[in-house]
Amino acid sequence: MLYRLNIGIVIICIISRLLKIMTRQKKIIFASVIISAIISFGMVQTQIFAEETDEIKYTKASEIAIHTVFTFRQAVETSDSFQVFNQVSGFDRKTESPTFKLEGIMDYSRAHLYEAADVTFQRGGDTQHNYGQFNVDVYLQQGNLTLRHFQYEDCNISDYKVDTLFDKEEGWNSNKGFATIDIFEFECSGYKPNNPVMELLKTTYDVNGQSSLDLKNTQTWTDIYK
Repeated sequence: MLYRLNIGIVIICIISRLLKIMTRQKKIIFASVIISAIISFGMVQTQIFAEETDEIKYTKASEIAIHTVFTFRQAVETSDSFQVFNQVSGFDRKTESPTFKLEGIMDYSRAHLYEAADVTFQRGGDTQHNYGQFNVDVYLQQGNLTLRHFQYEDCNISDYKVDTLFDKEEGWNSNKGFATIDIFEFECSGYKPNNPVMELLKTTYDVNGQSSLDLKNTQTWTDIYK
């Protein structure tokens, strides 16, 4: 900051001396050049500021987005701010409890979920509170189409932590920056996977009066929609 101030003082001194030796016509031309330079500099600064304040958009393969709905005893909270969804266990219903993880940049849309984590930490194994044994719906969406829908019942937060991610080689000395994220892990007693795409296809066949089982060997999927 002090370095920039010193440069500014030097520039002002130079301009003052130039103005003293210039004719009136040259002063007018010089002033026009200075004004144009100031305007151009302001436009560049505005553009840089706009680029820096643009909302961060994360690259997602096939534009798959995660939409979550948490149904607590006294509140329902929805969020589109998670970037990672991992199913940890639960496919083997005989030996495993359904558990899953959600990770994402810290976000204001998780007020109730933060409260659930805090109350769970304070109450320990006691689930008899407003944030104990809640339901979670996880939707994997591509645009307006829901590809997968997972329903989890009677869930509790089994683990919660905050982590900061950054490039260990360039994070401190580049514009890659730092990402402070929430990591939630849930354990539930009920789990149900849903296939909305197949349900949509079945509905389409019912409307057309034809089922996929009625297709002849020579027919293709395209033939139905002709």
